Amino acid sequence: MRLRYISVPALVAEAGGDPWAIDRSLQAGSPAQISGLAEAFHAAGRCIAEADTAFARARRRFDAAWNHGDGDSPIDASAAVRRVAAALGAQSLRLPAIGVELENVAAALAEAQRTAAGQIAALEARLPQLDDLIGRAVELERDPGLSSSGRTDLEAVIAACEDDAIDDTRAALAVLRSLRDGYCGHLWQSLGTVRADGHDASPPPTTSEEVRAWWDSLGVDDRDRSIAAHPRALGNLDGVPAAVRDAVNRAVLRDDLSRVEGAARPRGISPESLRDAVLRDRDHDLLAHPDEYGLSAADVTRYRNAVQTNRGVAHDEGPGEDHPRPVLLWAYDPAAFGGKGRAVIAVGDPDTAQNTAVVVPGTDSSVRGGWLYDGHNDAVNLYDQSLKADRARSTAVLAWMGYDAPDLAPSTLREVGTPWLARRGGGLLAADVNSLAVTHAGPVPAHVTVIGHSYGSTTVADAFAGSGMRADDAVLIGCPGTDLAHNAADFRLRGGRLYVGAASTDAVSWIGESGSVVPNALNVVLGGPLGPSAGLGADPAHDGFGSVRFRAEVAGSHSAVPWFDDHSHYYDVGGEALHNMTEISTGHGDALGRDGMLAQARDEQLIAIPRQMHTPFGPIPLPHIVIRAPVTDDPEWGRASKTVTADHGFD
Repeated sequence: MRLRYISVPALVAEAGGDPWAIDRSLQAGSPAQISGLAEAFHAAGRCIAEADTAFARARRRFDAAWNHGDGDSPIDASAAVRRVAAALGAQSLRLPAIGVELENVAAALAEAQRTAAGQIAALEARLPQLDDLIGRAVELERDPGLSSSGRTDLEAVIAACEDDAIDDTRAALAVLRSLRDGYCGHLWQSLGTVRADGHDASPPPTTSEEVRAWWDSLGVDDRDRSIAAHPRALGNLDGVPAAVRDAVNRAVLRDDLSRVEGAARPRGISPESLRDAVLRDRDHDLLAHPDEYGLSAADVTRYRNAVQTNRGVAHDEGPGEDHPRPVLLWAYDPAAFGGKGRAVIAVGDPDTAQNTAVVVPGTDSSVRGGWLYDGHNDAVNLYDQSLKADRARSTAVLAWMGYDAPDLAPSTLREVGTPWLARRGGGLLAADVNSLAVTHAGPVPAHVTVIGHSYGSTTVADAFAGSGMRADDAVLIGCPGTDLAHNAADFRLRGGRLYVGAASTDAVSWIGESGSVVPNALNVVLGGPLGPSAGLGADPAHDGFGSVRFRAEVAGSHSAVPWFDDHSHYYDVGGEALHNMTEISTGHGDALGRDGMLAQARDEQLIAIPRQMHTPFGPIPLPHIVIRAPVTDDPEWGRASKTVTADHGFD
């Protein structure tokens, strides 16, 4: 790939990583060695008939992924395979089982490399095209007769091409990192597939159902050893019971804390001072120069998010020592999303709860940014109110910081007004929510409600419409648009309903008023800061969408201009919104009508030309034309202020 105007090092710096380097790490080596080693293990124990079928299945999977045409292997990773082989052990009666596992590892690596090669090929096909466009613009700029407006237009073209090159590189980097992480997770699964006291002949688990079956097949000793070893992947495997995930994730979190604090103690640095520096976002020599303490930048990233997650767990447990809330660290990956981190804290046990709610935050939320404890109290407020609203049924609420929410920063502005992060996050959310039914241990399935706020509501909509998420009810609050979901039917709820809370004073909830038309028009006028197109879709509170709108007005004024501040008060205890979300989450959504808590949908305003015009000479007929105006009327505007109160809490 030859580029004249685009600098690859600059692309790597702007993207935050080198996709070519990751691809090279996947491509290095010879998969023939892996497959040959697997064949040797299989041949050594060919007499064991049980392994034959499993081996053939694994071999077919490998052959389908391996392009034999070049006579060489598409994969290396021989060092990693040697580590796996050593961990599995070479006991003679288990040789065929080890052969199956090695063949499966080879297949997983081949599949990862094939996908990575495709990503790099697509990127290297796109970049020369952009480079050529820049070159043409540069040539045109050399014309001495070029007008100033023409020169400005050409500079805009060059800048747009450079931005596209960075975006394409960043997208390829994300995919390649995901492939690499997936391969590492596969290796951990391999360690559990062939164990010291036996062999599970089934292929490595991939779905939450397969993971659950694999976990159930383990003996007590195997489970205890797995928890004691606490591999990072185990605590994030959908299909593993919540209590096990919690034990593993807390152990990994303690490792992340002790690794850095252990290096700090010999220098006279206390853990308290380090944690305080993280929580207060203050400078600290160890955090700025980890290499001087024998640490890496990755160690510091994990430490920062471990501190934030640990604080979040303590916050959700509550101050009461005698009766703290039951809290489980359901997911924990401090290195996820470029260091922003991923964590899911369950208040209550979703494996036994009769009512489970999943709370999804919006823009500018992250583990690194402190969303797990920074005062929103979304999950704990909903949990506490749910216990009071329905004392006969158990409750769990998951604070789901499990996706890469967009940041409110000039450099990432385009992420806020476009749905790409919501669509990717929707896939992650769907996988997690769907796995809740797999691990649920109650005699009756739990009532599951998924609640999305702000950009998180767009993510929830995409999880249902684009990724097949399954739940009983969905709640969208302060929604800027539903992207892939064009109406309530697109949520495909199993006998449940789509509920919407939209305060009339919440400006964010008006973004979806006209789909993508108004946002994109503003985007064009401003020179396209959000990219070639903007908008997050339709307003679910609008008449005709098919949702059930509930009252969600904010009592009192939280600022001189409440239009944006009121966007953050849906979880206020005593407020209309939290009262209604509590009823829905506990399976009592039908009570909203009885309690007078339903709100009318927003109406689109129409401008109509009259059918006739009266004149001194008599009526003149006119063509009857109805024009849809880009203005919506909200019936909630007309409510008397005294009817909006903060006394709706459950006692």
